[in-house]
Amino acid sequence: MPVTDNEIAAAALSALPHASAKRLLALWKDHGSASAAFDAVRSGSTTDPSWNPYAAPNGWPRHAEPDVITNTMNRRGTRVLLPGDGDWPIDVPLDPQCALLFAEGSRFDALQRRAVGIVGTRSASPHGLADAYELAGIATKAGLTVVSGLAIGIDAAAHRGAIDRDGLTIGVVATGLDVTYPRRHVELFSRVRDHGLVLGEYPFGVGPQQWRFPVRNRIIAALSSTCVVVEAKSTGGALSTAKRAVDLGKTVLAMPGSRRNPAAAGTNALLRDGATMLLEPRDLFTAIELATQQRVIAGSDPQWAQPSLFSLSDPAQRILDCLAGDSATVDQLIGLTSMAAPEVAAALRELERFGKIERKYGKFWPR
Repeated sequence: MPVTDNEIAAAALSALPHASAKRLLALWKDHGSASAAFDAVRSGSTTDPSWNPYAAPNGWPRHAEPDVITNTMNRRGTRVLLPGDGDWPIDVPLDPQCALLFAEGSRFDALQRRAVGIVGTRSASPHGLADAYELAGIATKAGLTVVSGLAIGIDAAAHRGAIDRDGLTIGVVATGLDVTYPRRHVELFSRVRDHGLVLGEYPFGVGPQQWRFPVRNRIIAALSSTCVVVEAKSTGGALSTAKRAVDLGKTVLAMPGSRRNPAAAGTNALLRDGATMLLEPRDLFTAIELATQQRVIAGSDPQWAQPSLFSLSDPAQRILDCLAGDSATVDQLIGLTSMAAPEVAAALRELERFGKIERKYGKFWPR
């Protein structure tokens, strides 16, 4: 579907210098649409006289030229979501405000599902990475969209956990959608676009700046019914997201960790301050009052999920196939499967909870 004139106009206006969300929202309101606002700004007839210099031929930056914007959006498949449109996904007031969202991806239905935010530190422990990966996979199998920030560490593990279970995921970025940050996540950005959406509020060409990431986190919180902090240091973006979620009236869950683990200092502090403890996925499902939780959680069974409802993930099935009736150590399984250590750890935890394997004498044995 080609982009609309309204989307092009909104994208062009957002690329002007000093085009804050507050000013853009005032334009939408004063002129009735982004397209009408664009015409007013370019002709110099806008009600905000400070926009008028951009109407002059030499006052309109090239990166805000509508023809350039149109070509870029059509080439990348970018859409623009605006407040009041049917696809606008934010139903809570934000501070600072949000005037538009750029979106790229193949699964806009990810915005229609109930979502869980899974966030945490970039400096995650192997256990934290495995927990985020596993929790995201189970959440998507229960019909939830996983939202995170496409950062290194917990965020990346959550996105991969959702994707590997063929679920939906949304990555919210603090740059223009044409800027991949961190650079090592080029492949992950592509996979998220294939299994959901990449969203951001900044125009093309905007690079990473430290102050933009805490601002970005309010969108993660707004999109999520519940926010889960897997591991977080005493300061950092994950705690910023949790604070935003609390401010928006969302439930915040945190996984406890050892007091000797710096990556758990923030989550332990959240628990001390009243966050809900998450020890297993049933805690998540209870927190969001999932309509189907009675089908997902069978009575008092302590397993994370029931095998009859959740088929094994591909990594777990590969581990089980490699065991082939015999035992193996973690290192042996890494060598046999060529899988990364966090992925093997998550698969083993899944198999243990499904009762498919048991741990004895330092090895894993199929049951």
